[in-house]
Amino acid sequence: MLGFWYKEFPQYPKDHKDFWRTRLIAHSLLITTCYFLVLTLLNLFYFESYDIALIDALGLTVSLGIYTWFNKTANVNAAAWAVTLMVVSLIMMFVVSVGGHAHSLFWATLIPPFSFFLVGRNWGSLFSAVAFTICAYLVYLQQQQTVTIGLGSLFNLIEVSLAHILIFRFYEKTRFSAYTRLSIRNLEIQHLAETDKLTGLYNRQKFDSELSQLIAKNEVSKASNCLLICDIDYFKNINDTYGHLVGDSVLSEFANILKNKMPKSSLIARWGGEEFTVILSGTSITDAMAQANELKEYVGTHPIVNISLTISIGLAPIQTGDTVLKILERADKALYEAKNNGRNLVCCSDNNLTITAYPDYIKQLNLNKVNA
Repeated sequence: MLGFWYKEFPQYPKDHKDFWRTRLIAHSLLITTCYFLVLTLLNLFYFESYDIALIDALGLTVSLGIYTWFNKTANVNAAAWAVTLMVVSLIMMFVVSVGGHAHSLFWATLIPPFSFFLVGRNWGSLFSAVAFTICAYLVYLQQQQTVTIGLGSLFNLIEVSLAHILIFRFYEKTRFSAYTRLSIRNLEIQHLAETDKLTGLYNRQKFDSELSQLIAKNEVSKASNCLLICDIDYFKNINDTYGHLVGDSVLSEFANILKNKMPKSSLIARWGGEEFTVILSGTSITDAMAQANELKEYVGTHPIVNISLTISIGLAPIQTGDTVLKILERADKALYEAKNNGRNLVCCSDNNLTITAYPDYIKQLNLNKVNA
């Protein structure tokens, strides 16, 4: 509604440290302009206090002058000092001129929120201390005097109370906005900390953390969970032949294939280089072997970035008593076996720590069922 008053300065975007100072300067000048206009009219025509009306008119003129100058120069520091000095000097001039009577001392309570925010805690403390010392002296002079509460006292209380509400409403808005932006930034930082920049998958740090938690849950639930390590065969040749940019495109596209082909509940991460890990939760070793082989067959029949390639996969079920290191060693051993036997192969490290290639594993499993 008041967007016309709050000018946007390109040099002070929302994440700039001085953004809210520019807002407070505009906010303060809007309040002082409105207040001084109303007070000038009241003192001029209602109270017929021409000397007070002159102070208010001076405040109105100075407020509009600072506002116009600030919009042209965008000098935050100078404007902050100008607003602070104007507020402090005019408030104290008014308080002293009326001798601290008619509850005018309440106006001094507006000095700390203005000065602390605009010129910092050191100068804010100094301005506030000087103002309150003067107020204390005026109260000292009023000892044993009869206090008359008139219409001027009522107006002073109402005006100061409204000013406080407006100022602290603005402060709460800045605090809430800063908290919201900080929360968003923390989420962004967390995402960057656990995500591989090239592929958009989780990185190894996030993978190790999730695997550790899954192992702990596995001890309690005894659910079937498996780990896959996928390696793009002869990836170095792709970099050497087509260049690293093409190699990066292959890695990125392969990451997309993993996300599309693996179950939605899977946790997929780039383990390093051309190696990727997949945690299959709630999946038996037989199903995991079948899914790994389907992935291998798909990659072998669908060129990536117009390059035909194959993958080797090492698979290991998560067992009771496993650690992150143990399960990774078994899956890595299975992957080594797949690569050592010609690549484009899925191998599994089963419960007896023996290496079995798919579909030999399935054949042996079916044979055991028949013999049983």
